[in-house]
Amino acid sequence: MKYALVNTQRLEAKPGQSGKCPVCGSPVLAKCGEHRVWHWAHRATRRCDSYWEPETEWHRDWKNCFPAEWQEVVQFAESGEKHIADVKTKHGLTIEFQHSYLPAEERRSREDFYGRMVWVVGGLRRKRDMPRFDEALSGCRVLMRNPLMVLVPAIEGALLRDWADSRVPVFFDFGVPSLWWLDPKSPAGWARLMPAMRENLVMSFLRGNSFEGIDCSKTAKPSQALSVPVLHQTSRRLSRRPLSFRQYMARKRMARSRRRL
Repeated sequence: MKYALVNTQRLEAKPGQSGKCPVCGSPVLAKCGEHRVWHWAHRATRRCDSYWEPETEWHRDWKNCFPAEWQEVVQFAESGEKHIADVKTKHGLTIEFQHSYLPAEERRSREDFYGRMVWVVGGLRRKRDMPRFDEALSGCRVLMRNPLMVLVPAIEGALLRDWADSRVPVFFDFGVPSLWWLDPKSPAGWARLMPAMRENLVMSFLRGNSFEGIDCSKTAKPSQALSVPVLHQTSRRLSRRPLSFRQYMARKRMARSRRRL
């Protein structure tokens, strides 16, 4: 946790401090080492919030994009169940930052609990996630250019398979100035994707507005800020006739056969 209650105040961890967990009220200690972000931890080994995952610099950097009072807000259900939302905006939107693997059952549980929410998912956890995402884009259908929206097979790569059936918006973060938005209303077997600049996305959350995509209508080459290198290198693909799903699968089988030779 980034925050704990110290004499009823919400404070960040500092060396030598102790406090109380805002969820269960149990004692917590400040962990301020050299190898992990400074955080609060329970004195005894326990997990009072089942949604908890170890926090990294990536989580902390995202949280710090928002006011302190929006971060780590305890949410309650009528049943008495409670969890800490990574960010809860004043506009009622919950933002959860997910870097580790998340089972589908738990993902659905969180979406049911928080209701109006979005996911921001780290796209660099596995070495193959970004290359496979890149590969999926190589056979994309361009649905529109202003803002840019493409359609890719949802079976391509673990990242898309893990998140394609999410019922809320998902934003993939590949560590560059833009993210890829996954539309929760994508057709079965497909993923509708739209790039958006990180700074514009954060600003939309701060203001409570809808986010802005990237305009590629004036040129065949998408913005150099896009997150996956394949779109920097293969602008010609955006002007070709889109592949059908059957053509895409035939191309995949041919490529695999060549690799076996």
